[in-house]
Amino acid sequence: MDAKEFTELMQNSAKDAVLFAKEEYQIELDFSLNSIADIDKIIAQLSIQALDDKALFTYSFLLGSYLGEVYIQSYNGHWLYEEETEDEPPQTFVVDGDKTFAFPSKIYHSLVGTEEHSINEYFEKIAEQTSVQ
Repeated sequence: MDAKEFTELMQNSAKDAVLFAKEEYQIELDFSLNSIADIDKIIAQLSIQALDDKALFTYSFLLGSYLGEVYIQSYNGHWLYEEETEDEPPQTFVVDGDKTFAFPSKIYHSLVGTEEHSINEYFEKIAEQTSVQ
């Protein structure tokens, strides 16, 4: 999969996240920075469910693609997919200059309870270091 195809996949997944939020939680995601707080609400609801590995991966990818698209639309950057290696599983990032963000991984850690900051707090820290276009 080339960079253009991967970018389209992530954009489509972000749109799927919008539909998921609306259908399952009656939450309207609009790709604004203000909508990040709604991702925390969805994570809180998903976290109380017993999610298997496939569901964790799916929700992490879905909501992570949404976060990435919010970042790209609000600041800058592009998607990067790194193939699986001997030591690492495949990874998805947003790259903006010298900054790299693993949004699907952030969602995963939030869902399993190993992330100490909310997604909204994480984005606030990013905003402190990044100027809006």
